[in-house]
Amino acid sequence: MPHSSKAHDAASSRHDAPPDASSSPLTVLQCGCAMPGDASGERRAVAVDPDAKARNVKRLRRIEGQVRGLQKMVDEDRYCAEILTQISSVHEALRSVGRELMRNHLRHCASAAIRSGPDDAEPMYDEIIDLMYKHSR
Repeated sequence: MPHSSKAHDAASSRHDAPPDASSSPLTVLQCGCAMPGDASGERRAVAVDPDAKARNVKRLRRIEGQVRGLQKMVDEDRYCAEILTQISSVHEALRSVGRELMRNHLRHCASAAIRSGPDDAEPMYDEIIDLMYKHSR
């Protein structure tokens, strides 16, 4: 369910304000809000920590290489236990990216929706619960 423009306005005012001595040293990139971002209707993050984004992209590229290695191991009929060990490594690497994304989602998207009022907060609570159940497996 898309968030209302109230969440976007709250996030914009936080991220467009000039930094002061009391603000966090974290630089946050302003990006599209969780409303449809283009003709495809895709939802976008309220804000993204650029360092976290860079770490995630780097991790995902490494994971991509690991998966290619797995394909090669299967093609070469490598020992099953070795393949399963590598699969476990890929799972853990993906969980690491998921934790970083969840942290960003809670810090920016969810907090903006919750602060904007009950019309946005209630669906966000449901979304968070669903995410916790999906990613705790």
